[in-house]
Amino acid sequence: MKGLSRISAFGLALLISTLAVAENTAPSAKTAGEDGRGFFSRLFGSDDDDKPAERAATSLPAPVESKAPAASQAASPPASQSSQTSVPARPEPEAKAIPQVAKASTPTPLASSAEDPYQILKRADESRGNLQGIAWNVAIEANERGRTDSMLYDIKARGFNISGLNIAPPKSKGQKLLMLDNNMWFHKPGLSKPIPISLRQKLMGQASYGDVASTNYAEDYDATRLPDETVDGVECYVFDLKARNSKTTYDRIVYWVDKKRMVGVKADYYTLSGKRFKSANMQYGSTVTINGEARPFISEIAIYEELMSGDVTTLSMTKPKLAPLPDFIFNINLFMK
Repeated sequence: MKGLSRISAFGLALLISTLAVAENTAPSAKTAGEDGRGFFSRLFGSDDDDKPAERAATSLPAPVESKAPAASQAASPPASQSSQTSVPARPEPEAKAIPQVAKASTPTPLASSAEDPYQILKRADESRGNLQGIAWNVAIEANERGRTDSMLYDIKARGFNISGLNIAPPKSKGQKLLMLDNNMWFHKPGLSKPIPISLRQKLMGQASYGDVASTNYAEDYDATRLPDETVDGVECYVFDLKARNSKTTYDRIVYWVDKKRMVGVKADYYTLSGKRFKSANMQYGSTVTINGEARPFISEIAIYEELMSGDVTTLSMTKPKLAPLPDFIFNINLFMK
């Protein structure tokens, strides 16, 4: 009995020693646990072998259930429908659209360059004194409210500049007018210096100072062509002229130009507010030679006041003569001499 006890004690000590050595060399608890489970599983079998799905569920993290993808999928249209919605229809090629736009925005050209408003007005201006050297007399007669007044000027013009000398009646004889680049001055004997005046100031009756000067409608006004009309049986171009600056004689003019002779035959004069306040008819009974061509030249302008239908002021142009004019005639420093 004692021998058996010694053997048991010896065996117990040997077991403890073996366990101590095994503890120093044993793998981690996790590995040991797994090896232990594997050992007993191989030795005795395991219920896990009959439940692979449960084992997979235990060893892998459970998927997080999310309704967002499902909602997104429900909101998204089928592939074909989504393609139609998200991809816009291909526009017409730009090359096809450009000619249509250009065609719509391009104004219809006039029939020929001869019908260019600027050229028509420039030619009409030549028949009203816009030449490189011309002299003529202007007799002004104003009939207003049963009274008649008259005045006579000797006019010399070069281009758009004019020099005028009053030669009748005796009370106004010696008075002078000078216009340079749409600036006008008045002088009479006894004045120490010329007085600046406006082309719009009244000269006599319905005539303004600017009415005795050469016209420069081609340069002084912006022209808009209106439908053609007939005046006293004459086919005419019609232009709406709007002044480019305040130095012109009138703010706005509707102007009729004889198509055949290329001269202005009628004008309506308007205020800035659009009110017509007078009109005029022009006659061309004189002739001058311009660049070898016989051209009609202004002989009369009859100006009618809009409200007083019986009042008329007539400017009669006589003795037109083309001739070179010296510079001193248009020199303001020599104006008073």
